[in-house]
Formats: sequence, C-alpha cells, structure tokens
Amino acid sequence: MKKSRRLVAIIAMMVAASGTAIAQQDKSPDARILDRDFIRMMQWFPGVYDNQEQVYFEYEMGVKEELRHERIHHIFAPVKLNNFPGSTFYVQQSIDDDPNNIYRQRIYSFETDYQENAIKLTIYTPKITATLVDAHLDPDKLKDLQLSETTTTEGCEVYWKYDSEHYQGYMKPKACNFVSKRSGKKIYIDDNLRLTENAIWIRDIAEDEDGNYVFGNKANVHHKNNKARNFKCWVAARKEDGSYGFANNLNISDQGGRIWVDAVEGEHPRVGLKMRNVAWPYGRNRPSLVLYAYQGEDAEKAVSYTWTSPDGKRLAMNLRWLQASCTLDENGFFNNP
Repeated sequence: MKKSRRLVAIIAMMVAASGTAIAQQDKSPDARILDRDFIRMMQWFPGVYDNQEQVYFEYEMGVKEELRHERIHHIFAPVKLNNFPGSTFYVQQSIDDDPNNIYRQRIYSFETDYQENAIKLTIYTPKITATLVDAHLDPDKLKDLQLSETTTTEGCEVYWKYDSEHYQGYMKPKACNFVSKRSGKKIYIDDNLRLTENAIWIRDIAEDEDGNYVFGNKANVHHKNNKARNFKCWVAARKEDGSYGFANNLNISDQGGRIWVDAVEGEHPRVGLKMRNVAWPYGRNRPSLVLYAYQGEDAEKAVSYTWTSPDGKRLAMNLRWLQASCTLDENGFFNNP
C-alpha cells in the first residue's frame, strides 16, 4: 500500500512538472524570460530598507539643506492575501528615524504583464490603516482585508524591467495624475526606481500642469535605501550596586538601528547600542559594520565603538560597565515580534 501511494505521488509530480514544461513551451521566449525575471524580483524585493547612510553623509559633506533627503525607513513584507491578485506585500514606511511616525501603509501587488513585457506593480491604499500597523509582525491583521476596503488610482501602476544587473521601475508618462483641491490644477506624478539585491532607489517627483514643482527631491536625486540585516543582541549593563542587568533577544538593524536598556549607573540611567553598515564616500575608509555604545538617550556622540567586515555575522564589545553581543538573525525581520 505504501509503495502504491508513493508511486501515485511520483506520477502526480511528473504530470505537474510535465504540465509546467508544456505551458512554458507554449510561451514566447520573451514571456519565459519575464517569468524568470519575476521569480528573481520576488526573491530580491522583500526586506527592510533605510537611507540613513545617505542622510548622514549629506550632512557630513555639507549638502545644502534644501537638497538633502529625509530619513525614510521602508518595510516590504510578503503576505498572502487571497482577495488580491498577484504576489502581495504589506508596505509600511516611517520617517525621521521614528518607527511610530508612519506616513504610508500600502498593499503592493506584483503581476507579470506580457503585453508590456514588464512586471506590473499595482498599489492599493487601505481606507482604514490604524488597525494594520505592524501587520508585517502580525499578518492576521490582513487576513480579512477586501479589495473594496482599499483604493487604487488607474495610471499609477509601476512597471519593472530587468536590465542585466538591476530592475528599473517606471510609470507611463503623464498617466498618474490627479486634480489638486487647493490649486484646481492637474498634478502629474512620476516614479523612477532601481532595485538590486541589496538596495532600492526611489525617486518620486510631482509637478503641476504648468511644470511647477510640487514635491520630490529638488536635486532630482533618488532616496538611496540599503537593505538592512537584522541582528539579535544581548546587553549586560552595570548597576549602581555593581551587579549587572541583563536583556536578551533584542532586535537591531545594521542600517542605523538602535536599542536602549536600563542601567542605573551615575547620571545615565539608560545605555544604548547603534549599528551601521558603513560605506564611506570616495574610499576614505574601508566599508565596515560598526556597533556604537551610548550613555543616555540624549547623547549625540558614542562613548565607544567596535567594528568588523561589512559582511560580518557577529559583533561584540566589553567596556566593563557595558557588555554586548549581536549575532546575525538568519530568519530576518518578519518572524521576529
């Protein structure tokens, strides 16, 4: 009986594989290439991204304030939504290094568009967003979401094409637009994006029907967001009586992430860690993964730091009054509350 069940399972797998092969044979070469591009993009796209390095070095290099970029933190979490087409993601974006300062929540839906010979992204905006906050950590918040509970704007789809080493994202010219309630003029939005395995660059710009600036970076430079890695840390901080407090299983991102723990020592009841994966402009230093230690949440400068290679998987320090160790979390962000 077991052998017959195994044989049936093998035959079923062979039939399924054969059907897939026949379906692929029925497609044009361009369609088969697009299918492969879609699979690769769905592997590259998920993740947490941040442009903290861009913001830091614009300040350090004296870029004019009006030309600098905001600090933006992007979460693109894969979720299964039966009521939406294509491969779907929950998107949550925050600003100013404050995870509670959420300015955008979306549902992204990716599909292959054989007529355009591109991967099409349709963006859905939930009508009610408060109940969906941090849905990447609790996907059950999304399980009953219906298409009718979201809005989308025809013409604002983003198309992606693979170009040897990266994906280029674009909108069709003048297709994405709306009429401003304030000015009564038509506003045109344009997106230009670039996705690699380790970064996503985003340039959103808008102008009115007369060509006047509405929003976007005035230097016409992308927000250059690096894909973050998640580390799990333990921290032991010395107390006034000489004993050590201990905190474990703390999440920190290597793109400017911070964590704080209690330490009742002297004037600084809180100690913190910050992690950066730094690539210095113009080759001034070697790229490094850096872990900084802070005394007090209002401290502008670190009291000490340690570093390793940018692909390092573990980073630790022992300052006597503070001990810490952070190890790469192979499970990433979305399985960690």
